[in-house]
This record gives sequence, C-alpha cells and structure tokens, in this order.
Amino acid sequence: MDHAAAVSLAIAACALFSLSAAVQQRASALAPGRSGGISGVEQLMLALVRNPLWVAGAMINAGGFGMQAVALHLGSVSVVQSVMPAQLLFVLVFASLAARLWPTPADWLSGAAICGGVILLVTDEHRGGTYADVGRVALFAGCVVVVICVLLLAAHRFPPPIAAATTAVAAGCSFATTSVLLKITADRAAADGLSGMLTLPAFYGLLCTCGLGIVLTQAALAAGPLPWAMAAMTITNPTVSYVAAVVAFGASAPTPWIAVCAGALLVAGIVGLARSRSAVRWTPAQHDRTEIGVP
Repeated sequence: MDHAAAVSLAIAACALFSLSAAVQQRASALAPGRSGGISGVEQLMLALVRNPLWVAGAMINAGGFGMQAVALHLGSVSVVQSVMPAQLLFVLVFASLAARLWPTPADWLSGAAICGGVILLVTDEHRGGTYADVGRVALFAGCVVVVICVLLLAAHRFPPPIAAATTAVAAGCSFATTSVLLKITADRAAADGLSGMLTLPAFYGLLCTCGLGIVLTQAALAAGPLPWAMAAMTITNPTVSYVAAVVAFGASAPTPWIAVCAGALLVAGIVGLARSRSAVRWTPAQHDRTEIGVP
C-alpha cells in the first residue's frame, strides 16, 4: 500500500468535498425552507437539481469522490478515513468567506480540537484491516440502517439547527458505509475490471448508500450552519468507518486512554462551535420563494 499517495489524495478529496458543501448550501438558500430530517426532502431535491449552482457543487463532489476511491484503493479504510476530518478546517474557511466574517481564534481551536479528536481515535496503533469479511460487512450495514432510521425519527423533535446536525450524523453513517463498500468495489474493479465490479453486490449497495448520503446531506445543509453540519459528519464518518474497520476488516480497537483523550477533544470542539458567535452567519438567509420562482 502507498500510504503517502493515499493521504495526499485524501487531503485533496477533503478540499473538494468542503467546497462542494459550501456551494450546495448556497444553492439550498434558494430552495424551499427546510427544518432538518427528511420531511419534504423530495420537494427540496426537485428544487436543487434544477439549480445550476447545485449541479456545479455535485460535480465538484464527484471529483472528490473519485479521489477518495483511488485513495481507498491505495491505502486502508482506517488510514484514508482518518484524513477526512480535515474537511472541517476547509469548511470553516469556505463558510467564513461566504459570510464575509473570518473565523475567530476560538473557531479555529474548536475545529482543530474536533479534527484532533477524530484523528487520535482512528489512528491508534495496530490499525490493520485490509481485507473484509463479507458476513461482517452485511452485519455492519444492517446495524447502520437501524441507527439512521432512529436518527431521522429523532430529528423532527429538535429545532432546525439541531435537527440539521442530527440529520448530518445520519448522513455520516451512510457515507461511512459507502467508504467500506467503495473499498471493496475499488479492489474488485482493479482486479477483475468493470465486468467483475458489476457482478459484485457491494457495488449496488454502494450506489444506495451514496445516494442516501447525498440526500441526507442536502437536508442538513439546507437547515443549519455549515460548520455544524460538517462537524457532525466529520465526527461520524471516520468514527463509524473505524468501527467498520474493526468489525469487518479486523482492525484493532483503540486503547482506553486514546478513546478518553479523543472524547475530551471532541466534546471541547463541539461545545466551541455550538457557542460560536459566527454560527448565525454560517447559514445563508432563505430568500422569498416567489422571488426565485419556486412553486
């Protein structure tokens, strides 16, 4: 495995994913109002797919997805996914540029704490985990489906910003499953070509989890502050991916003191972002629907 190339491609993917999220949140400001969860998500998606700005964001996201696929082929799931928290730092820059308000030192420290917590958790020694157990992958995917359903049911009980973060956690769970299936699919495609990939059940599971993740991400971006939504996904995606690496790929679990230190950093970062005075400016104002011709 080429770890240096995998990490470099993963960082580039982080930048593209963050830019895509910023562009698509800007597009969502022109869509019907949202409150988190999946209620009315079909109306939101119909409005977004007709918006050229959102389509441009989707193309940027596809570029990031391609880079992540190559990175996952070159390196292990735990290595590549441990780089994904860097998205949050890029997001702080893009959200602040859109709001014309540069992040405060506390914002940077909060973002760095979240990144550090996740990286510490998923880069513990003895990572291992290159080849998956098919039965365990199926068990992991089934558990994730249950968790996503519970999160989406709970999202409707919260005010929009919290509902957006809860929906983003569900999106992170979906994308974590996508990363596992993506690695399996990329390895099969490299070994057997397109024909081998098309006969692989994981490929079709990949399409489903990727599509679900995209829809849930749009619901989260449309309802709450960009750094809040991305922080939720930043924590959830690599953490759940590491659980998948332990369950399905045979990687070892983190040592207790690593888990405690990582948890402390994550809590500090979450509290910092939640209390940031920039939060109000991180969500684009919803325009009047009649002004933009939304039915």
